[in-house]
Amino acid sequence: YSNLCTDMSTILGYASNLQKLIAKLFANNEQGFAYDPNDLTTLYQDAAGTVPVTSVGQPVGLIRDKSGRNNHASQTVSDSRPILRKNAITGANYLEFDGSDDFLQTSNIDFTATDKVSLFAGLRKRSDATGIFVELSTSADTNPNSFYLAAPQGSSFPFRFYTKAGRTMTSAVAVPLGVAFAPFSCVTIVKSAMVINGDVSIKINQNTYTTKNTTAIGNYGNYPLYIGRRAGYAYPFNGHIYSLIGIGRLTTDSETAALEKAIAKNTGVTLSV
Repeated sequence: YSNLCTDMSTILGYASNLQKLIAKLFANNEQGFAYDPNDLTTLYQDAAGTVPVTSVGQPVGLIRDKSGRNNHASQTVSDSRPILRKNAITGANYLEFDGSDDFLQTSNIDFTATDKVSLFAGLRKRSDATGIFVELSTSADTNPNSFYLAAPQGSSFPFRFYTKAGRTMTSAVAVPLGVAFAPFSCVTIVKSAMVINGDVSIKINQNTYTTKNTTAIGNYGNYPLYIGRRAGYAYPFNGHIYSLIGIGRLTTDSETAALEKAIAKNTGVTLSV
């Protein structure tokens, strides 16, 4: 009983810490989004937000944004809603996407005032079939000033972040083949600066892969965000989402480290000190 209380106290402590970190991250009203399945007050079974999620095993039709920007993500089709689950080891909640038709969608998120973005995710991928984890716009392949994070993209890229400026200028960074085959749990951090010689990087469990941005230059766009599937029709993500945070600036080293640590605890990933 004593050990159980200690474990639960630790779990709740990390959940509370993540909430505090999110509040500090968006203290200056930056554009972005933050979704935390551990906060049941943000979860509803229906898209209208009238039926609260009260326990694991229930569908999530709406998850409210904790950034303060009201970029809530919802799903109107009952069969396409992810299910709330709990990690038996860490005790943390996650959203389970079935790799078939589950996804969530926001209204337009206006990133037109920034040429930088930072993404943080705690996730577990259960398949190596192409899956869009998160995408700004219906397709970053065709829409200017957008991006996507694939987990994975085909058989060549276990993880890949792709960003686009204008209609032809693109930049991408990927985790090399042979790394992170499914099933695989990780803390994923993406930082992208759409400026000349700006870094575009993806960090998977403390391993960072970086490219220089020489073509994709310009501010991001004003598009809906899709979580778990491209525009609701292609490349479904098969896996779990513990946390998903995005902000329209590059986070500081201290912010990055604190978020990485909190997300890792929930996801069940051990980081080297």
